[in-house]
Amino acid sequence: MDGLFNAMMMGVSENYLIPYGIALGATASQIATLASAPMLVASILQVRSASLTQSIGSRTKLINVVVLFHVLTWLPIILIPFVLPHEKLLTLRPWALLLAATLFVSFGAFAVPAWQSLMSDYIPVKKRGKYFGWRNRLQGVLMVSTSVAAGLILHFFGKNALQGFTMIFIFAMLCRLLSWICLTRMREPFRHTSHDIYFSFLDFIKQIRTSPALARERGTGNFAKFVLFVSLMSFSVNISSPLLAVFLLRDIEFSYAAYMVVVTTASLSGFLCQGLWGKYGDAHGNLRALKIAGWGIALIPVLWMFSHKLIYLFFVQLIAGAFWGGFNLLVTNFILEAVSPEKRIRCTAYFNVMNSVSVFLGALCGGLLIHRLPEFLGYSFLLLFLISCVARVLVMSVIANKAREIRV
Repeated sequence: MDGLFNAMMMGVSENYLIPYGIALGATASQIATLASAPMLVASILQVRSASLTQSIGSRTKLINVVVLFHVLTWLPIILIPFVLPHEKLLTLRPWALLLAATLFVSFGAFAVPAWQSLMSDYIPVKKRGKYFGWRNRLQGVLMVSTSVAAGLILHFFGKNALQGFTMIFIFAMLCRLLSWICLTRMREPFRHTSHDIYFSFLDFIKQIRTSPALARERGTGNFAKFVLFVSLMSFSVNISSPLLAVFLLRDIEFSYAAYMVVVTTASLSGFLCQGLWGKYGDAHGNLRALKIAGWGIALIPVLWMFSHKLIYLFFVQLIAGAFWGGFNLLVTNFILEAVSPEKRIRCTAYFNVMNSVSVFLGALCGGLLIHRLPEFLGYSFLLLFLISCVARVLVMSVIANKAREIRV
């Protein structure tokens, strides 16, 4: 049940924090920072998750405390227009949102390694693809439904969008509170966290240079190569993706309802296809399926060059969502399978650090480039999208084959 309530919260937070920043007057560079910096800070803090879990002696206790604080971090996000109402203070609003969003993302991410470790104990290896595919489909339906409702609420408020944001964020906070109540009923299964093996982040990075044969033997080296692949893909994608909302809402002047259609179409398509990706990954290997999804993601930006009519983008997002749904599911499943249980919490945390640094650097590059690029087919954003496409293709061509399929 906690996942269902959390999915409804994410239907708001995943799709509407960036539009909220735009409504608060954020520039394109500030939006790029908002989309990446909170995740970077969260990932750095997340490295301490494994050590703190060991100190506490229970994954469930850490999860319960951290998620409660996650609930409370909705308050500063909601209160920004009320605390900074005057015209002289309007320029501070985007920075206040950045600070509040950093707290929100940090508490949300801190419990993830412990939660993933917990779920890996609950769910047998051979059933993970099927289970998480089913779970993610159900969550996806709720996320999309919530996102659609939130978009319609914002569309209804029109020029008074900040009132609409207040309403949907209060709803999201209540959903996370109900999720926390459900999480407090979970019990620690099978294994004590004190068995986790310590190794430093530097030790982890050194494993990227390990030979394939030794990587098979030690596990962590192969996983480090996988992390390098996903991180470079995240860098390439985030050169353009954080600014997509700016492009849709400011450049081509979509309404909130049209924006909702674009973002929820991708989400719905992704979650509906995850069951098929999960079964394929179980049968043929997660990494093999991941590479297929990765090539789809690499080539999707080309489709944005032909038209920006809503009906056309609807079909583009159907295709993009299908590939992204597989990619996200298979990354999670590979993490659960490629590393031994004793290293899983720490490896997950280190994965999130490298991935988040890559997201931040990619968004930083995009934010710096967008003001300096000439127009391409009428918009600077499309040239940025093309640059992102080339970077994705290079990652898939050069880096994707470094990691190997290993199940422990």
